[in-house]
Amino acid sequence: MTRLYYDIYQVLLKFDSGKIMVKRRHIAIILICIMLSSCAVMSEEECAYSDWTAVGYEDGADGRGSERFGDYRRDCADHGITPDFQAWQAGREQDLVEFCQPLRGFQVGQSGGRYNGVCSSNSESVFLAAYRLGAELFGLRSNLNVINSNVSANTQAIQEIEEDTAEIEAIIVGDETTSEQRSALLAELRELSEIKGELELEAELLIEQRVLAELALSDFEIAVIEAGF
Repeated sequence: MTRLYYDIYQVLLKFDSGKIMVKRRHIAIILICIMLSSCAVMSEEECAYSDWTAVGYEDGADGRGSERFGDYRRDCADHGITPDFQAWQAGREQDLVEFCQPLRGFQVGQSGGRYNGVCSSNSESVFLAAYRLGAELFGLRSNLNVINSNVSANTQAIQEIEEDTAEIEAIIVGDETTSEQRSALLAELRELSEIKGELELEAELLIEQRVLAELALSDFEIAVIEAGF
């Protein structure tokens, strides 16, 4: 109790989504994910029977760079198979024309996606302008989400302190509580009151931040609509 609530709350503010500690099992999960991410992207059957034009078309639709074909080449080499680069490139370039449109750039940006520099010089400028607009929208929404999470954490911390305060007060007036225990509990109540005061001041700042974030997001959403997205 006491200072613990405030300390935990401060940690929550510094680490989004409750990422307070990474325990051994979490490290193991991360290592497994890294190992899986380095696994083959294509099986022997896929290497042998894939329509490489269609594969390239899908990669173009996802805005993947040419390094993707390098992954295919390494995977298929393990099976003694050479993927058809010309067919893959033809399919990819065909769908990159559709990918490198302003609307798609905006969609990638607002979803928090990454642009891999795949568009030609003729289309990249308008694509990037739309992408950056979407990325800024994503950033504003993410910022508001973080503030809302911090407000919830703050509210919960205050509520827990109030519950403990009520519990301690009930113990203080109990017949079985000694004078020495009452003194210690009163000191704890004072500390809880101080922490609650700090949290309430922080709550006011968070509310102000949320109002400003909501206004910024609202204004930007209007600008996005006016830009045609």
